[in-house]
Amino acid sequence: MPEQQQKTLGFDWAFFFYWLMATTWGWLLGWLLLSTIALVTAGAAVGVMQCLVLTRRIPHAWRWIVATAAGWMAGLGIALYMVPPGFGLLTGALLGATTGMAQWVLLRPQVRWAGWWIAVSILAWSTALGLAPASGQVALPPIVLSGVMSAVPTGLALELLLRNPKVEVRSRGA
Repeated sequence: MPEQQQKTLGFDWAFFFYWLMATTWGWLLGWLLLSTIALVTAGAAVGVMQCLVLTRRIPHAWRWIVATAAGWMAGLGIALYMVPPGFGLLTGALLGATTGMAQWVLLRPQVRWAGWWIAVSILAWSTALGLAPASGQVALPPIVLSGVMSAVPTGLALELLLRNPKVEVRSRGA
């Protein structure tokens, strides 16, 4: 089977595993680092860990940290004023939307169908924050489960998106 056809048909389980570990460990470490402001530190830590996985997959992967932190903080700022405490699903959907849009800006020039990233991020983070304990509480199983629940849909989606890069348009004079 030709290499291009194998690449199209084969799922990159190594990438998915690294993404799962990076997202879950980033979430866990960020949560445990400063549990009183867990949502702030966990969001930033996830961006840093995910950047390590994306280093050879997208150009200027360090921008992933900036986009993730900016989107996460924007969503968190809006949620603090608009979402009553205890509405983890709604807070997660808002964080997923703002973070997904910020990351979409980086994915859009690289892959086809990048708009799906926003929808998947909303699904992933609303599920994750629906399962996460309240800030200030350190309950290891729900923290890990919420990290995994954000990593699985985003990892699957990103693996599928990265296998469909945009084709560079060549100028007619070249």
